[in-house]
Amino acid sequence: MTKTAADSTTLLSELAALLRLTRTEAQIARVRISQARRDDIRRELSDNAREADVRARRIQSTIRRLGGVPDVFADAVGRVTAMTKTTFEQVQPLSEGLLSDLTLEHQLRDRAVFTRIMAEAQNQSAVVSLMQQLEQAHAETIEWITIRLAEVAQGGPVGLSPTPAQAALSTVTRMALLPSRQSAALVNKTVDLIQRGRNQAEQAVETTRDKVAATTKATSQVIGAGRDAALARAEQVAPSAEVRKAVHGPREGLGTVDVRGLPITGYDSLSVGAATQAINKLRRADDVRLVLRFEQAHKNRKGVLTSAEKRTSELAEHSVNA
Repeated sequence: MTKTAADSTTLLSELAALLRLTRTEAQIARVRISQARRDDIRRELSDNAREADVRARRIQSTIRRLGGVPDVFADAVGRVTAMTKTTFEQVQPLSEGLLSDLTLEHQLRDRAVFTRIMAEAQNQSAVVSLMQQLEQAHAETIEWITIRLAEVAQGGPVGLSPTPAQAALSTVTRMALLPSRQSAALVNKTVDLIQRGRNQAEQAVETTRDKVAATTKATSQVIGAGRDAALARAEQVAPSAEVRKAVHGPREGLGTVDVRGLPITGYDSLSVGAATQAINKLRRADDVRLVLRFEQAHKNRKGVLTSAEKRTSELAEHSVNA
């Protein structure tokens, strides 16, 4: 088959588009590093950013070899695009940001497929080989992002943490979904109970001013106890099962449920190793999350927390591949 000038121009155009998108991909991966909750997630994002840079250089070299001129603005465009994207995400839930990342990866993979087929038609074997490698790389990244989304769908914890603005938005959204009258009554009762606990804490502070350090810790404990008691009482007085369920969620999130409500018998007496083994046997993300929150609120053992988060990721991956 004879290769025409138009064919070459179209191939170069596609490679230039891939170069710009790949630069954007690298910049976004670097932005996501700051949101990583675990070292393994941070390493994976760092590797992805570094590998994206390598892919961009290979695309750039291919463009030169084919007689084209690489886009000198690709880096700048990638940075601006990534900055714009992440700025816009501040008014969106974390899931929307991840879905946007997923869209980018699908576009990269699909363009690589399109460019590979075009290169095959033009007998450009080197380009075909490069595109095949890009297809595989983006397929792996798509799977990685899909697992992070599965973690969000299961209720967390997620390998990537939301920004403060995204976390606040998520809280407001959940509150908005509660039945209006019931949630208003529930909030009023909860606030009243928390206020009582706070007043008790303030009285405790006033009577122990000579023990500042001890008082600070005690105050925190009293406020926390008041909050936990308020939530427990609010669940008891909730007017319906739907509202009780809505209140129970925050209690689980704070880890204030009774140890007897955990899916692991005798959890409170388990060592780090035994707790880790028990967590790895759990089959439901909700159960792992409940144990994780309880651990955070009580012993807060790093080894157990890490194991619980990794188990959540494993269950999310299983749900994606099921």
